[in-house]
Amino acid sequence: MDKKPAKQALGRVVKSTEMPDLAQSFSPELLAEAITAKRTGMKLKLIDVSQALSISKPTLVKIEKGDTNVKLANLLKVMEYLGLSFNIISDELTPSSNATGASDDVWF
Repeated sequence: MDKKPAKQALGRVVKSTEMPDLAQSFSPELLAEAITAKRTGMKLKLIDVSQALSISKPTLVKIEKGDTNVKLANLLKVMEYLGLSFNIISDELTPSSNATGASDDVWF
Protein backbone atom coordinates (compact mmCIF):
# COMPACT_ATOMS: atom_id res chain seq x y z
CA MET A 1 0.00 0.00 0.00
CA ASP A 2 1.50 3.34 -1.10
CA LYS A 3 1.40 6.28 1.26
CA LYS A 4 0.37 9.53 -0.36
CA PRO A 5 2.54 12.55 0.40
CA ALA A 6 0.97 15.15 2.63
CA LYS A 7 -0.82 17.87 0.72
CA GLN A 8 0.80 21.27 0.75
CA ALA A 9 -1.29 24.25 1.68
CA LEU A 10 -2.62 26.21 -1.23
CA GLY A 11 -1.08 29.58 -1.88
CA ARG A 12 2.38 30.96 -1.45
CA VAL A 13 4.54 30.42 1.58
CA VAL A 14 5.18 33.54 3.65
CA LYS A 15 8.82 34.58 3.39
CA SER A 16 10.14 36.40 6.46
CA THR A 17 11.56 39.87 6.00
CA GLU A 18 14.16 41.46 8.25
CA MET A 19 13.06 43.85 10.98
CA PRO A 20 14.35 47.37 10.26
CA ASP A 21 16.57 49.29 12.66
CA LEU A 22 13.96 50.83 14.95
CA ALA A 23 16.51 53.23 16.43
CA GLN A 24 16.22 55.33 13.26
CA SER A 25 14.08 58.45 13.16
CA PHE A 26 10.41 57.61 12.80
CA SER A 27 8.89 57.60 9.33
CA PRO A 28 5.80 56.00 7.80
CA GLU A 29 8.11 53.80 5.74
CA LEU A 30 9.95 52.56 8.84
CA LEU A 31 6.65 51.70 10.52
CA ALA A 32 5.49 49.91 7.37
CA GLU A 33 8.69 47.87 7.25
CA ALA A 34 8.31 46.91 10.92
CA ILE A 35 4.69 45.82 10.40
CA THR A 36 5.63 43.75 7.35
CA ALA A 37 8.59 42.16 9.15
CA LYS A 38 6.46 41.27 12.16
CA ARG A 39 3.66 39.76 10.03
CA THR A 40 6.02 37.75 7.85
CA GLY A 41 8.04 36.67 10.89
CA MET A 42 4.80 35.26 12.30
CA LYS A 43 4.23 33.47 8.95
CA LEU A 44 0.90 35.25 8.50
CA LYS A 45 -0.45 35.96 5.02
CA LEU A 46 -2.03 39.30 4.17
CA ILE A 47 -5.40 37.63 3.82
CA ASP A 48 -5.07 35.98 7.26
CA VAL A 49 -4.55 39.34 8.98
CA SER A 50 -7.15 41.20 6.95
CA GLN A 51 -9.81 38.56 7.66
CA ALA A 52 -8.95 38.37 11.36
CA LEU A 53 -9.30 42.14 11.70
CA SER A 54 -12.19 42.63 9.26
CA ILE A 55 -10.23 45.10 7.16
CA SER A 56 -9.73 44.85 3.44
CA LYS A 57 -6.60 43.32 1.99
CA PRO A 58 -5.94 46.50 -0.06
CA THR A 59 -6.02 48.52 3.19
CA LEU A 60 -3.45 46.19 4.75
CA VAL A 61 -1.29 46.49 1.62
CA LYS A 62 -1.46 50.29 1.93
CA ILE A 63 -0.40 50.06 5.59
CA GLU A 64 2.56 47.85 4.64
CA LYS A 65 3.58 50.32 1.92
CA GLY A 66 3.58 53.26 4.34
CA ASP A 67 0.56 54.98 2.81
CA THR A 68 -0.35 57.87 5.11
CA ASN A 69 -3.96 57.98 3.87
CA VAL A 70 -5.16 55.01 5.93
CA LYS A 71 -7.29 55.38 9.03
CA LEU A 72 -5.30 55.49 12.24
CA ALA A 73 -7.81 53.05 13.77
CA ASN A 74 -6.93 50.44 11.13
CA LEU A 75 -3.21 50.98 11.61
CA LEU A 76 -3.55 50.56 15.37
CA LYS A 77 -5.67 47.42 14.95
CA VAL A 78 -2.97 45.84 12.81
CA MET A 79 -0.22 46.84 15.22
CA GLU A 80 -2.10 45.47 18.23
CA TYR A 81 -2.86 42.20 16.43
CA LEU A 82 0.81 41.75 15.58
CA GLY A 83 2.02 42.73 19.06
CA LEU A 84 3.54 46.08 18.07
CA SER A 85 3.13 49.35 19.96
CA PHE A 86 4.21 52.98 19.88
CA ASN A 87 6.31 54.82 22.42
CA ILE A 88 5.76 58.55 22.51
CA ILE A 89 8.95 60.42 23.34
CA SER A 90 9.18 64.15 23.83
CA ASP A 91 11.78 66.12 21.92
CA GLU A 92 12.47 68.09 25.10
CA LEU A 93 15.60 66.96 26.88
CA THR A 94 14.61 68.32 30.29
CA PRO A 95 11.19 68.90 31.78
CA SER A 96 10.08 72.50 31.71
CA SER A 97 10.18 74.33 35.00
CA ASN A 98 7.74 76.92 36.19
CA ALA A 99 8.52 80.65 35.99
CA THR A 100 10.01 80.83 39.50
CA GLY A 101 12.36 77.93 38.90
CA ALA A 102 10.88 76.05 41.87
CA SER A 103 10.34 72.35 41.68
CA ASP A 104 6.83 71.06 41.04
CA ASP A 105 7.54 68.21 43.44
CA VAL A 106 7.04 70.36 46.54
CA TRP A 107 4.44 73.08 46.90
CA PHE A 108 2.62 74.81 49.74
